[in-house]
Amino acid sequence: MKHTQAVLTFLISGIFILSGCGGRTTQVIRQNTVTSTPRLSIPSATAFAELTATPSLTASLMPSLTATLTATASVTATLQARRRTPSTLMLHRSNTTFDSVQFLKDFIGLLQQNKVQVITYSQITKHPEMTATQQGKLFIISIDDIYLRYPIDPSVLEMIGLLRQAGYPAVLAVITEGNYAYPETVSTLKELSNAGWEIASHTDTHRNLGVMEKTAPRYVYTEVETSVDKIDNAIGVRPVTLVLPEGQMVNDPRFIQRAGILWIVGINGGDTYDSTRKMVYLGREGPDGDAAETFRVMMGRFNP
Repeated sequence: MKHTQAVLTFLISGIFILSGCGGRTTQVIRQNTVTSTPRLSIPSATAFAELTATPSLTASLMPSLTATLTATASVTATLQARRRTPSTLMLHRSNTTFDSVQFLKDFIGLLQQNKVQVITYSQITKHPEMTATQQGKLFIISIDDIYLRYPIDPSVLEMIGLLRQAGYPAVLAVITEGNYAYPETVSTLKELSNAGWEIASHTDTHRNLGVMEKTAPRYVYTEVETSVDKIDNAIGVRPVTLVLPEGQMVNDPRFIQRAGILWIVGINGGDTYDSTRKMVYLGREGPDGDAAETFRVMMGRFNP
């Protein structure tokens, strides 16, 4: 009996002691909680989803999102299928009545003043969007009647020198008549091609393709294909541009297309083109008086 009472007394005393310690322990824990460094509360995935779905938050994001979408739509809208043809200048070697070298020297000065970019048709092939994004600031310079079998005319070489000095490439229209390729001409054309100039076909015999078509349309294909093959064999570049002799376009261009031509360059018309088509016709402008007048006429025609 005495043993039992002693055990009960011990247990009751322990309960009182633990009750007293419990209050102090709670106090210590509270003090530690106050003095400890606060922790960053990271919401759960569910809470984050609810947060982003909050109507007020969505509403606050809408103006910036709408502005972004509007800006994107406006950029896309500029890339229309129908494009303005880059202003294109047609030049030939100098003759007794016209000094092409002096004309080009003056014209280059105008191009530099107006800060335009001189390009080639092959560049448009690689970057078709440029005629939409840089409309009005693109120019093409073409020089006709460079015979593969003869030395390049001295005045043409002078024009090439002026353009290289200005950092402008040009489109060189090559006639491939005969079975001989003059070594220095080939060397010069290769060098220019490697520097970003474009070598175009000016046909094999420089005959009017419109007249040829009336005789036999298949001759048009032979005339163009023969020229393309000869240029490819001599220079190592297969032309994608055909410069029409006398600027005369054919009625049915399928025979030209069969030769792998993408750009057909004439004179009249062709102020705009459909960029979605595989092969297109483009016009160009020859010298009209002095350089300043020609530049004015070209801007009025291609960039009205």
